Amino acid sequence: MISTVAIPSDDLDGSVAHYTWPHECISMDLCVKCGDSLELNLHQLRFSESLSCVRTGYYPFGSERAAYDKLLRDTQIELDRCQKEIDRLEILCNKFIASKQLLQANKRLIHSILSPINKLPLDLLGNIFEHVCYDRNHISGFNLSNVPTLKLSRVCHRWRSLVSSTPTLWSTFRFGEKEYTRRHNLLPLFLKRSHPCPIDFQVDDGNTHESTSQSSKNMSTLLLHSDRWRHVEIRSQFPSAYLLQPLIETGAQLPSLKSLTLGGGDRGVSDFPAPCANLKLLTLSQRGLNLQFPRPTITHLVLNDMSCESALGVISHCPNVQDVVLHEPNGHFDLPTPAYKCNANKLELSTSYHGQRAISIILQGIHFDQLTSLNFRDAESNVQVDWYVIENLCLMLERSPTNLTSLSLCLHVESFSIKRVLHVFSFMPLLTELEVGERRNQKGSIYPILKSLIAPHTSEAVMGEMDEDGDGLEELSDDEEDEVDLDKDDRENDIEIPEGVCSLPNLTKLCVIIRPRPKLLVKLLRSRWRPSLLPPKSGQKSNQLEVVPDHGQCVCLRSFHLMYPCPPRNKAALRLIVFKRSLESFKNDGMDVEVKW
Repeated sequence: MISTVAIPSDDLDGSVAHYTWPHECISMDLCVKCGDSLELNLHQLRFSESLSCVRTGYYPFGSERAAYDKLLRDTQIELDRCQKEIDRLEILCNKFIASKQLLQANKRLIHSILSPINKLPLDLLGNIFEHVCYDRNHISGFNLSNVPTLKLSRVCHRWRSLVSSTPTLWSTFRFGEKEYTRRHNLLPLFLKRSHPCPIDFQVDDGNTHESTSQSSKNMSTLLLHSDRWRHVEIRSQFPSAYLLQPLIETGAQLPSLKSLTLGGGDRGVSDFPAPCANLKLLTLSQRGLNLQFPRPTITHLVLNDMSCESALGVISHCPNVQDVVLHEPNGHFDLPTPAYKCNANKLELSTSYHGQRAISIILQGIHFDQLTSLNFRDAESNVQVDWYVIENLCLMLERSPTNLTSLSLCLHVESFSIKRVLHVFSFMPLLTELEVGERRNQKGSIYPILKSLIAPHTSEAVMGEMDEDGDGLEELSDDEEDEVDLDKDDRENDIEIPEGVCSLPNLTKLCVIIRPRPKLLVKLLRSRWRPSLLPPKSGQKSNQLEVVPDHGQCVCLRSFHLMYPCPPRNKAALRLIVFKRSLESFKNDGMDVEVKW
């Protein structure tokens, strides 16, 4: 009989009474081939008798003690036999484990030989590596095992050779230094192996002590390679002290620089005399730059949290800028005479409660003669934009040629009166794309905008069509809305549009962010979308429409997107589904319709 026996060692804790002692000889086969086995006569060691003596407190004397001494020696002999076999088997097991590891390594080698990636030529493999490594090499801190470039170089000899000989894999990196985390610095290695490629790097220095900043030392090293700077992003408490001033003192040139981002520090203005023949994108946060002379190559400006004086100063030195982003400007100063002129095609504005005065100054202080796209948003959801900001926008458009074709207006305004809406839209006769939205805590603020878009001389016909087919609106009963039935709001009925007025006659794309007014919106769509009146082009299907004036007043709306301003609950979600179904007829006729939340 063969059974498993648990033998307590000298250092085991717990009661020995828990062990089951065998009643006959135990035999264990050690080798299947030769039949070698180990037999243990454990049943002869009188375990049960010894346990009884322990429990009764018996102590042997004389000849009985000699018998127990012999029993102890016999037990030690059997224990030594077991330990000897265990040691032998452990040595044998270790040999098997080592052999197993060799076999696994050989298996990996064979898998590597058969891997499909070996079919790829080195140039294509290098392109894949560039995608993997781009903007992911964080070369400072404690753990550098996840730096992609280093990780790829440790896969195999072929990959190591490829990575080491490809400068572009070492040309993109970032580092952020704090005194208590600094341990490694791979910057010299990356600069050496990236030569002669242009380098793209990011610096995020969280130190509060300028003189001890490791990033300052790294920047001194980077300045030696300033001719290779291409895309640079630096965020630090001391951008002037450890970057701009050394840049001026060393007279470093930046011939390859294409984009520069500077953030952090105070709200002062630093000189930036370095010539940058290829600089296209300039992003500044808080701190301004005195560009000193015109920068005709800059086409994109992003100015965040800057004083309006600094912002206007930067814009004035960029005569060929095409895209301007102004986020939350602040401060105020006397308007320049004459006003600045900006040739940008796109303008994006966002304002906070304290930045409305600055936005107004900027709108008053710049002529946007080439503007075609305007995006105006409030930066904080609980901030109400005063109407004088909108009035300054109108004044800016009035001073400039009316070239605006795209407008996004998502502001927390108490109410757009119809007179104000028509006044704003009167400066945008060429507008083709419009986005308007309200916040979740607003109700009805953009109703005048929507009602002003209903094409004239169609109201009775539109309502007649709605009465005939219904568009599924009969399902939208007053009790379907769990918050408020917006179609019962009487404010929309009080809005009167002057007869014969068609706002934005060239509008083809409309996007609204609103808790929908189904009847109002369907009425609007009906008035601007009547495919039966639009003849198809020759040789094309009837649903491929061309922009044709509607009774000489407005073109046909092509696209309508609606987004719910907050996640709908319960019946509100069902209401949206029903409303979406009511728009299927427009979609089937060829309109691009989308309703989401």
